[in-house]
Amino acid sequence: MTKTNKKKIIGLSCGRKNGNSEILLKEALMGAEEFGVESEIIRAMELRVKPCKGCEACSIAMARGKESRCAIKDDDVPWILEKTLVEDCALIVSTPTYHLRANTYFEAIHERMLPTMFRHPEILKKTRVGAIICVGGGEPEWTPLGLTSVNIFVQHSRKLVDQMQVNFVGRPGAVLMKDEYIKRARQLGRRVASAMMMPIEEVKYVGDETDVSCPVCHCNVLKVPGKLPDVFCPVCWVKGVITFDGDKVKVKWDKEDVKHPRFSEYGVSKHLELIKSLQMKFYKEDQEKVKERIKKYISYGKIIRP
Repeated sequence: MTKTNKKKIIGLSCGRKNGNSEILLKEALMGAEEFGVESEIIRAMELRVKPCKGCEACSIAMARGKESRCAIKDDDVPWILEKTLVEDCALIVSTPTYHLRANTYFEAIHERMLPTMFRHPEILKKTRVGAIICVGGGEPEWTPLGLTSVNIFVQHSRKLVDQMQVNFVGRPGAVLMKDEYIKRARQLGRRVASAMMMPIEEVKYVGDETDVSCPVCHCNVLKVPGKLPDVFCPVCWVKGVITFDGDKVKVKWDKEDVKHPRFSEYGVSKHLELIKSLQMKFYKEDQEKVKERIKKYISYGKIIRP
């Protein structure tokens, strides 16, 4: 990883120029600068950001033991990913939540992270820290997957220090009328900077939690795989058992799962071995059958355009 003499935070801004999510990001970085930390901002909306095409060129290369590179060569996403995943810095991701989850600019970057991760598996050691800011325009019921969706990205490379979801700030600049959100963002930046000064093994999550929050991503979205009381975190794949104490609901989390969540070195390496085996099986056994059977689908359909 690139080494610098002074500690640095990179802020990935996925919202409008000087919009609500960027204002909160800048406030957080101002808080971090109180600790002598430098900052840089990547403004995704001003860069060329194309979505993943699902071509699997990166995973095919990985499965064959070759260098993994994205097939899309004419945009800025590889540079963004090198800066946010690989560079020796802390990371704060700030994104609007337009419709339940993080916006398209963020997701387009997020979904193209695989080739960078394949080339730099060391990021899974999580030797650096990060935080998340999500901004919604309406009530909390319309932003429940904001922090969850960004955690899917951040959990690959960072130890999470803090995260905040704010709502009712849809109009440009509306967050400036919410003093509590401005103060909270500065607190988040200070917490990240403070964590940067610690040995990574001493860093703890210091953000808000509930009695059912996942102990890894600290979100409170639960999935019921079959029937209660069994539940798991859909981001981290940490399993737990729901318990009831009167009208209070808690989750007893599996300690081994907490040590080895989905995006740990162990969890990702296990998944990559599965991908390799599936890719090799396809090219050794199934490719010719697929070529023959796909013919009727290639010739079918009335494709329309504007």
